[in-house]
Order: sequence, then C-alpha cells, then structure tokens
Amino acid sequence: MRIRRFALAVAGLSLVAGTVAANQATANVQGKPQPPAANSSEPTARAQAAAAGACAVVVGAVTATGDNGGYKIIATKPVTTESAGSYKMFAVRASSTWFAWAGLGTTKYYAGLLLTGNSLYTVVESYKTPTTTNPVVSSKRLGTGWGSFTSIASSRYVNASNYAERSYLYGLNTNGSLYRYSIDDTTGPISSAGSAPGYKSFRSITTIAETPTYDTLLGVTKTGGIYTIHLPKTPQLKGTLKVIRTTGFGAYQQLVAERCGNNGGTLLTGFNNTTHTATVYAVSKAKGAQTIVNTIGSVALPQNGTVHFRYITNTNLIGE
Repeated sequence: MRIRRFALAVAGLSLVAGTVAANQATANVQGKPQPPAANSSEPTARAQAAAAGACAVVVGAVTATGDNGGYKIIATKPVTTESAGSYKMFAVRASSTWFAWAGLGTTKYYAGLLLTGNSLYTVVESYKTPTTTNPVVSSKRLGTGWGSFTSIASSRYVNASNYAERSYLYGLNTNGSLYRYSIDDTTGPISSAGSAPGYKSFRSITTIAETPTYDTLLGVTKTGGIYTIHLPKTPQLKGTLKVIRTTGFGAYQQLVAERCGNNGGTLLTGFNNTTHTATVYAVSKAKGAQTIVNTIGSVALPQNGTVHFRYITNTNLIGE
C-alpha cells in the first residue's frame, strides 16, 4: 500500500491482493524488528509536511469490503489530502497504530494490530529493498475472544537511543472496562497488563501521549465529549480522567492524533464514516477544560473507509 512511502511514490501493489488471505497463519517477519535509524532516508509524513509549513497525518483506511488504502491529510487552509493506492485485505472492526521498523539488511517492516470478528490479528508488510514496490503482506491471529472489544489503541515509547522501550495495546470493552496488554516486538504475542472498570460511557479511544512513565489516551464518549485518560505505567492499571469538551465530537467514528511540533501540540482528525469526511483540529497540550481546540477545516475523503488509523515510523506523541 503506497501510504507507507508517500514521498517515494511506491506503486503497483496489485500482487498483494491474494497474499493476506493466503498467509493468515503466519506473520513472516525475519529478524527482530527495531525502529529505523534516526537518519533514515525514509521521511515521515510529519517531517515532509513541516518542511512545507503545515503539519500532517498519514492515515490508513479500510473499507467495509476489506480494501486497505489511505491518505495523507495536510493541515493547510483549506485542508488538503493526498490519496494512496489500496489492496484487498479483509474487513476489520478496529485497528491500532501501524509502526515501521528496520529488519535485517535493508528490509523495512510495517505492522499493526487489528480486530476482525472475534479475533485479534497482526498484519505485517515487508519491503526487501529501498526500491521494492511490491511488499510481501502477511497476517497472524494472536487470539480469540475479542468480540466484545469496540476500540483499540497502541502506544510505543522510543527513547533517546532510538530504541522502543515498551509497547502497549489498550482495548475498550462493552463491559465498561479498559484493558491493557504488553506487546512483544510489536507483532505479538501479547500478554495481559491490567484492566480497570469505569469506561462504560466511552465508545472509542486513541493515543495522544507516549512517555517513559505514562501513556495518555483521548476517549470519546457516547454523547460526543472528549476526555484525556492518563495511565501511569504501573502494575495496576488506574486511569485519571479529565474532560476537555463535553460535546461536539459525536459525529466521528474514529479520532486519530498526530504530533505537531515540539511543544505538546496535537493534530487531531475526526472521521465521519457516514459523510466520508474528515475534520482537522489543532489541539494544545492537554490541560483539561483549559485545553485549546481550534478547528482548521474539513475535507472530503478520497476513499470510503470505515476504519481509520495512524501510520508512524519513530515519533513519540506528546499531547499531555
């Protein structure tokens, strides 16, 4: 899928269409994935956009029929988009962030966790060389019993040595609890890392901060409010909730957050899957009800995605 290497104009992924279904038993990753080097020649969408004077987010979009595509959304006025190609994957209900890693030799991997039916899967793309245009795509089922989870979000803190110290998957359950899982090498397996009740009013979550000592999620309530959920990285999962807005976000099925600048700013994008539009907000560092939320604008989306998620290579979110 070309979204991984927007600036490199990757194309011609028609061969991928049958690959996922054929490899659902094995996610064929070679070597231990690690973040790419800081001087990687593969720029992130955020870096590209900053050079052009505007922040941006690279978003994946899976349609109801299982086509996996996406676009880059640029926070210009008016908001603009750049579309990517798509390939046939399978229908999903929710997805976490997809991350990029360097493998053995020149191989690059892109991987994310997603829900389909009652199962949690990891999906992996691999590019063997910097000029590879047709990635190998595979998937692996990590477990069943996920039918009651409605939304998932992942975090990965990368330290000053460019090493991913730890990764978590958060899941919002219809029983009103938030669950946390530790992810091994991003592609799994996963293991339980605590749960907490008190989230019955929420319908979706997304990550806005990744630090050595805590993660912060942004939760959307069923009535359209948004709250920060501050989650220390302690053995017991216990979140602190702060309201940012009590209404105004009810039209969005997903929110995707991207870092914008170095002062805690967040580019927040809400996706309306009924009208197939996205609305972009500039959000200050989260401080409860004092958080500044400015609307940048809305844009029609080039693909009819029903599940949206963020792509990233090696940038921590710092929204709180």
